Order: sequence, then C-alpha cells, then structure tokens
Amino acid sequence: MTMTPVATVPTRRDRRARLAVAITFGVHGVAAGSWAGRIPWVKEVRHLSSGGLGLALMGAAIGGLLSAPLAAWVMSHFGSRAVTRVAGLAMALSVPFVPLARTVPTIFAALVVFGIAAGVLDVAMNANGVVVQERYGRSIMSGLHGMWSIGGLIGSATAGLAARLDVGAPAHLLIVGIVLLVANAVSGFWLIPAPRSSVGAVFARPDRTLILLGAVVFCGLFAEAAAADWSAVYLHTAAHAGEDVAAWGYAAFSLAMAIARLFGDRLVERFGAARLVRAAALTGAAGLALGLLVPVTPVVIVAFAILGLGMATVVPLTFSAAGSTPGHDPGTSVAAVATVGYGGWMIAPPVIGFVAQGTSLTVALALVAVITALIAVPAGALRASRT
Repeated sequence: MTMTPVATVPTRRDRRARLAVAITFGVHGVAAGSWAGRIPWVKEVRHLSSGGLGLALMGAAIGGLLSAPLAAWVMSHFGSRAVTRVAGLAMALSVPFVPLARTVPTIFAALVVFGIAAGVLDVAMNANGVVVQERYGRSIMSGLHGMWSIGGLIGSATAGLAARLDVGAPAHLLIVGIVLLVANAVSGFWLIPAPRSSVGAVFARPDRTLILLGAVVFCGLFAEAAAADWSAVYLHTAAHAGEDVAAWGYAAFSLAMAIARLFGDRLVERFGAARLVRAAALTGAAGLALGLLVPVTPVVIVAFAILGLGMATVVPLTFSAAGSTPGHDPGTSVAAVATVGYGGWMIAPPVIGFVAQGTSLTVALALVAVITALIAVPAGALRASRT
C-alpha cells in the first residue's frame, strides 16, 4: 500500500541541499546531452558502421552496469555526499577524452571510464536526493530529474550549435568538461551528509518489489538510451536531416522530458505513481511509433518529444520508490534497482545497432517502442513503496 509522506517545513540547509542536488542532476544531464549530440560526428569522422558504433557505445553501458554495485560499496564507506562530489568531478574530467579515441576498441574503453563515473554519480545523487526528499516530506524526485533533462537539453542544443559552427567534438567537449568541473566543485559544498549504507542485505536478498522496480528501470533506460544514442542517427539517415538538425531529436526528447518532470511531483500526488507510469509508458510507445511510421524530420522530432513525455516520470519515480521501500536502506536499494536497470542501458546500443545492421534502423527502433509499452506490466510495484 502506498503511503503519502507528511510535508514538513524545510530548513535553509534543506533548501540549499536540494539546490545542490539539483545542480548535480543538471551537470549529469549536460554531460550526457553533450556527448549524445556529437555521436554523429564520431560516427562520420571515425568512419564507423552502425554495428561498430553500437559496439563502441556499449562501453558506456557496461561502465554504468559495473558502477551500480561499486557505488553501493563506496557509499557504505563514505556516504552519498562524498561519493556524489568525487564522481561528479570524475565525470567532468572524463568527458573530453571520449572523442579523442579513433577506433572502436579505444572509443569503447573511453566510454567504459565515462560510464563508470556517470553511473556512480547517478546512483549517489539519486540516493542523496531520496534523503533530501525525506527531509522535505513530499515528492521532489521528479523535479530533480527534471533538472537532469534540462541539462540534457542544454548539452544537446549546444552540441547542435557546435556542429553548425563546425567546431570539432574534442574542442567542444573540452569546454563542456571545464564548465562542469567548476559547477560540481561549487555545488558539492552544499550537499547534505547522508547515512552510510549497509550494502550486503540488499544484494544478498533482493525481494520481489525491488526486482519488479528493476524491470521498470530496465525498460525505461533501454528507451532513454535509444533516444540518446540513436535519435540523431535516425534523423540523419532515415529522415535525411543535417547533422545540426539531427541533434534536435534528442533536444526535443530532453525538453519534453524536462517539462513533464517539472510537473511530475504534482501529478504523482494526484494520480499515484503506478497509474502515472503506466499511462506515460503507453504514451511514449505510441509517440515513437508515430515517428517510425512517418519518417519526416518535423514528425520524427515531435515523435521523440512524445517519447520524452512518456519516459519523464518512469526512472525518477521508480528510484524514489526503491529508495523508500520498507526494510531497505535508500542507497543500497537504489543501487540494486540501478544494477538491473543499467542492463537496459547496456544492451540498447548494441541491440539497436546489430538489428539495424541486419534489417533497418526503423525495425530496430520498433523494438524500442515495444519495450517501452512493456513498462506498464510491472509498474504496479511502485505502489509497494512509502512514497
């Protein structure tokens, strides 16, 4: 049974902690969006096939998968505040090195490092966000993830601008890395200390609720990875958009996701997390199907925007539910769900790439639409949390 938290009056320290976590979410999104927007540059300049690109992109997903248990372990020793600060700096430092790689193996290796830093930060900042949410006594996680989407929008939009100005990805992402390094260093001082996690219990005995929540995140991150890694490529190849316009596929996805997430906390209080996630997933699947049936640039951009609307609340509400599951520590339960969920992020790039290589990118993205719709099946597990 879902329980609604009792709202409390946040202190000045709570408000600053919320701002710090929100900035961290934004930094993470900027890094992800900046890289996603330059994938066409890497594919073209490094002369990669769709299959080769899919294999290289799997590096980030593998890094993310490895990062979840690593994040739980380091949080058990140092707490989510310290891990968030260090991982944020590591992610900012790793961004500029990815486009410098020239072959599939080296791009893969660079993305593994990037994926580990990004994944550890993802788990740590979500765990810290759950702690801040509990101090507020009301839902704030959707809004925090809204900041991630705004960051993704800024990152992908600036990537498109850099492409239009013919700025190479190495120079562009070096500037991004420096800006993010400063933002992380400043916001880190306001993060609130959180209790250290007790890792073993969650990973030794994952219960049915956490497994189902993991399935929701698995499908959600599969769809998000598809949008991040393949929206620009689909627009460029199937809809014949230029590289600068192609970057707006992910920008539209991020903008729609940001808007929906900013209203998500209000919507969940009105409709409940489970019903909201079910409806959103079916909406996102229908939107993506529209873009596949009508491969015209404006329609495809709108389609990815609808997919963004659908995916907006899936991951934040599921992480919030995991962090509020009775009998589990927030940090370790988020890490456990993320470990399952990152499998979706890991397999999406190569699966889409290999299916596209054997059939077409349209067929590959149709698979994404089906997986997105499947989110509705285990979404009932969100009722089992305290949120």
